[in-house]
Amino acid sequence: MLLELRIRNLAVVEDAVIRFGPGLNAMTGSTGAGKSIILSAVELLSGARSRRSLVRAGASSLEVEGVFAVEPGMALRRTLGMAQGEREVSIKRELGADGRNRIWINGMSSTVAAAQEAAGALIELHGQHRQQEFLDPATHIVYLDSRGGYRDTLEACMRAIERYVELSRRLAALAAEAEQHRAQEEFLRFQLRELEALRLENDLDHDLEARIGRITHRQRFVEALEEAIELLEGEGASAIDRLARAARAIDSLASVDPAWKAAAAEIAAARASVQDVSRRLARERGSVEEAGGDLEALQERLAAVQRAMRKHGLSVTGLMARRDEIAGILRSLDGGSAEIDETRRAREAAERDLRPMLAELSRKREAAAKVLDGLVTAELARLGMAGALFETRIAPLENNAFQDAGVQIHLSPRGGDSVAFMIRTNVGEKMHPLADVVSGGELSRISLVLKKLQVEDRRIPTLIFDEIDAGLGADLGGVVAERLAELAGRYQIICITHLPQAAARAATHIKVSKRVRGGRTIASAAPVEGPERVAEISRMLGGDGKLRTELAEELLGKGTVRP
Repeated sequence: MLLELRIRNLAVVEDAVIRFGPGLNAMTGSTGAGKSIILSAVELLSGARSRRSLVRAGASSLEVEGVFAVEPGMALRRTLGMAQGEREVSIKRELGADGRNRIWINGMSSTVAAAQEAAGALIELHGQHRQQEFLDPATHIVYLDSRGGYRDTLEACMRAIERYVELSRRLAALAAEAEQHRAQEEFLRFQLRELEALRLENDLDHDLEARIGRITHRQRFVEALEEAIELLEGEGASAIDRLARAARAIDSLASVDPAWKAAAAEIAAARASVQDVSRRLARERGSVEEAGGDLEALQERLAAVQRAMRKHGLSVTGLMARRDEIAGILRSLDGGSAEIDETRRAREAAERDLRPMLAELSRKREAAAKVLDGLVTAELARLGMAGALFETRIAPLENNAFQDAGVQIHLSPRGGDSVAFMIRTNVGEKMHPLADVVSGGELSRISLVLKKLQVEDRRIPTLIFDEIDAGLGADLGGVVAERLAELAGRYQIICITHLPQAAARAATHIKVSKRVRGGRTIASAAPVEGPERVAEISRMLGGDGKLRTELAEELLGKGTVRP
């Protein structure tokens, strides 16, 4: 139950504290007095999108805070971690003129999502614009499912649909991919043959260039190597012989002065190193002499590799990766049909599981629809629409929502049904879609009934109605007031109304008014009692004459409504 609403710097409301009681609370005032601002405050607490234009001109921020009584046993207590002795919860929201947005729940910083969850469990708003929700056929199936009592069946069916659609999309993707690859298969196979013919290996282009260079300049290589070998270890005055003699000469000094021993060893090491180099050169000479081969063939192979590199814009390493990629695609084509067949079998199994679930869901919807139709028709009769007939029509979907994904049965995420609310407002008329309702009064009453049934299922303690009487004539004011009074026996009702009958039945009557102070418009809200309340109801009746005052007193004499 909403105990208190605190508003600061919200549009024309500078600072207001509004206290509500149990049962029926009526908020009245002249058109434009600021009653809608009160509703805006509640919407902000409920997580509605904030707008900087709501901040009162000249203020740095606005604040709204709602204090609620939370009954024992409500699931919200566990969600908020309330202690056993706690009975109240506070939701506070601050919006800065700079767009800063902050929320607190029980004094602790929180989020818009948390505020939406908490407020959604405590209050239900029903404004004039929200009546339009019921005119959208897309909401009808959601409404029916929300009160049908088959939640487990619906959720299991929705999971099965999701699985079926996922497999259908996977199958379609595999088929499209396979088709695309098949269209390119011949070209891919040609590319693979071309790349495989190159016998690619790492650094092939560099290796070929080196081999071609050695063959082209083989004679020069051989002559240079032979000359170097002859100088290093040929007969006579070769470098190795000279180093050997030098080592012996210096070593002979070591017998006289041991310090020369190290120098002799260094020369000997240099001789061994030169000897190793000479042997390597001899081996290279042998390989150069043997490196014959077909120079023309090597040049053609290098040219082929270089053409492929230019054609694909890749290095040799890139060509090797492309070769392997093409080979993988062709392998997948060879084995792709197996994956497609496996996915198709899985989808067929999912469809076999889904069809009976869809049929069961449809049966439960039909049963729930009959109950709903009877309840709504009876409630409408009590609201002065004795000739009205409400009917929920359930039919198979005509459109295939997932046709592009290859699905063969008609589905939406909620099953295979379309749900439409139909109405006959007078005896002798034909049934027609609820969206065709023209009369604002009829729509108000239908919306009131549907909203009443909805909150009964959700067990929300506080209902807020914004001008539910819109479009109603004075003759129906008492009927609607009576229904609001009945609801107030089970819920806290906060009703922004122009109906004097509803205001007179309220246990708490709050008047919203505006005045100008210091050149600024200020809206305020305060409870009215006694003569003030008589005067307000008299105003709502259309004046302040004696007859109006007597009628106001008569209406008030019928008593107030508390739970």
